[in-house]
Amino acid sequence: MVFIFIRRAYKSQFLCKFVPHSNIHINVANTTLQDHTKQINRVIDYINSNLNRQISIDELSSLVDISTYHFHRIFTASMGEPVGKYILRRKLERAANVLLSDPAAIKDVAYDWGFSSASSFCRSFKRHFGISAEEYRRKNGYPDSKKCQFKSINEQHTSLYSRYFCRDKTIKVNGMDMNCTFEIKQMPERAIIYCRHQGALDQMQEAFANLMKWALPRGFVSQPDMRLLSVYHDDPRVTPVDKLTADAAMFVPEEMKPEGIIGSYKLSGGLYAVGRFELSMSEFPAAWMAMFDLLEENGCKCGYGHHYEIYQNNHDEHPEKKFIVDICIPVEPV
Repeated sequence: MVFIFIRRAYKSQFLCKFVPHSNIHINVANTTLQDHTKQINRVIDYINSNLNRQISIDELSSLVDISTYHFHRIFTASMGEPVGKYILRRKLERAANVLLSDPAAIKDVAYDWGFSSASSFCRSFKRHFGISAEEYRRKNGYPDSKKCQFKSINEQHTSLYSRYFCRDKTIKVNGMDMNCTFEIKQMPERAIIYCRHQGALDQMQEAFANLMKWALPRGFVSQPDMRLLSVYHDDPRVTPVDKLTADAAMFVPEEMKPEGIIGSYKLSGGLYAVGRFELSMSEFPAAWMAMFDLLEENGCKCGYGHHYEIYQNNHDEHPEKKFIVDICIPVEPV
């Protein structure tokens, strides 16, 4: 078992959150498949960074230096949908996520996510979700953006910084009180290596195993400040389970050249809400929802950037076998 060896070598027992005590068979992909994975990962990273504008197929195929025809075939085989449909779905899901938590006018949401007009956005939104954007917002998010009251920019920032420098909070998760240290702070841009996962977010074991298999012989695991993290690209409230994407990741000193199924990019820096929790495995989803509630209750909204968890401890050494985790959400004032 991969992680028994890792624990013996580096005493990193908290990693077994991701790989339970069972036999795990890691399939070593052939060279062609690894090359395709590297190409698709690079394309997905590029799309994620440019969803707020029009992205052409020629642009993406040129990025990985293959023909448009070949690119279409590889992308569809890898992602389960054509690239044009994938980009449109990601834009609509990001927009839907904004509608859940942001009172911005629908036309502004449309333009923010690269649609040429509000009408084209509304048509695409209704076709994808089965209801209009306004109805979606009424059912799930803000009732009427025209009725929302806004503070001045100065009032927004004064409120945000004065109320949320650092606080200890007690919140309820699954009907039980849970302690959380909640703060708003500047997070630096940091390089990571990752192995990408698609599917249910509680099934990332193989991605973490593959990440560790690559990182172990290169000395990254033995660094004293080594931390693992999960970076989430989709909202489970919006995206179907089989389309969810997340990265099993590790901090590294600098961005690296991708190798096969291992990619690299820089986590966005900026203003973040950071909540430190002590969680059992079953409490992670509720802790995320509690973080979003704290933002909404106190005049913040999600900003643009990466959403991620940083794992801080060896949960086997915790008296209650809990994970100490930092949940990190980019924010800006409402």
